[in-house]
Amino acid sequence: MSSPDAVHEFRNHLAVAIANVEAIRDGVLPATPDRCEVILQALTEAEVLLAHLFRPSKDGEAKPS
Repeated sequence: MSSPDAVHEFRNHLAVAIANVEAIRDGVLPATPDRCEVILQALTEAEVLLAHLFRPSKDGEAKPS
């Protein structure tokens, strides 16, 4: 996956998490275990994408892959 594609995917996962949290906060959606799972899954997938985008180099510095 190219960096632009990964950034796009990362933003999509963040948008899902943010939209769900805002909907819960605003009383539009209930804070159910299933809803929390959707948020957790979106954040976990975003974390995986970040790990692929920024892999530590041999000197310990995070560098784009």
